Amino acid sequence: MRSPVEQEIHELIRVHGRITFAQFMHLCLYSRRGGFYASRRSGIGTHFGTASLSHPVFGALIARQLEQMWRLLGAPSLFHLIEVGCGDGALAQSILHASGSAYPEFARALYYVGADYAPHRLQSVGQGPDWQPAGKNFGTRSTHGLPTTFTRVSTSGLQAFRSIVGCILSNELLDNFPVHRFAVHRGRIMEVYVALSGDRFVESLGEPSSPRIASRLTELGIVPCEGHRGEICLVIEDWVRELSAALERGFAMTIDYGDRSRALYAPRNAEGTLVCYHRHAALADPFQNIGWQDITCHVDFSALMEFGERNGLATAGYTRQSDFLRNLGFDGLLKTLQSQGLSAARTELSRLAMMTLVEPEEYGDFKVLAQSKGLAPGVALEGFLSPTP
Repeated sequence: MRSPVEQEIHELIRVHGRITFAQFMHLCLYSRRGGFYASRRSGIGTHFGTASLSHPVFGALIARQLEQMWRLLGAPSLFHLIEVGCGDGALAQSILHASGSAYPEFARALYYVGADYAPHRLQSVGQGPDWQPAGKNFGTRSTHGLPTTFTRVSTSGLQAFRSIVGCILSNELLDNFPVHRFAVHRGRIMEVYVALSGDRFVESLGEPSSPRIASRLTELGIVPCEGHRGEICLVIEDWVRELSAALERGFAMTIDYGDRSRALYAPRNAEGTLVCYHRHAALADPFQNIGWQDITCHVDFSALMEFGERNGLATAGYTRQSDFLRNLGFDGLLKTLQSQGLSAARTELSRLAMMTLVEPEEYGDFKVLAQSKGLAPGVALEGFLSPTP
């Protein structure tokens, strides 16, 4: 028996014909009829792990970087931190806790806004009112005049935010942006569509739905060989425009797995980078477990930087997550484990959890990108002191 979202896609194809993979992926993840993220029927931790769930030191070190950003902005009395895709609030918990204990002056200025597509399953975090509708003015503190540490917002993007002074943060968000898939067939760039064969979803090659698919590769000077398959995220450009429009002065920080364009489209990725996650198993078939599995793709950080420069966002730093965390004091925190009075077993468990944040085969090879707006060129951020990858 088909799930409601699977039935929705079947009906769409039967009425309109084949659809782009971007349309298919969007419905699988965000359809109100049972998309993976929109329904949030089971916790994300059921299907895959994240750095923020691994150990609170991840948020503690990000808090250190945010505190420096606050100082670079002149220590304003109100520093907005907008976390887009805040999930169950695990990262917010650790950032707020670390800020309150280690950086009390920064904590007094911090106004944390957690935005998520499906807020109804998220736990309460810190202080502040319950979920607010998208569209609230976030340029001031709450209407009762008292500092509000945390406000939660139901929104799928950044359209609700304007005049932000502070930082817009996303952690493992952009890898879920819908992508168009392409394949080189007889020397031409063709798009991979989703069609029906009986009751089964199948791939179907056709002319690209947008000239931007081929032009993106042309701009990069990349000529994929025959049979090469890959993905292009066209909505990244729209996302960067939204970032710039929302941010008056400050930073955008993006943490995700991905690489620069030339690495993403290199021969070693001749089958693309798309992968699905279901109950901690990595799967290659997006046509199974529809609505019950995550569909994800590596992020093109070159595109984020290029579109950022065009929209007033200067690249302030780009590095691996392992280097970013170590620049901010990861190794020192690791050494303090022995002095925390934990049992030998708990100390070792905590050490192993912390090491997942920097080990290349876990989260260490994730990339961290910082972009700035309204600051002098060449601003030096502590997390990006080591050479870029």
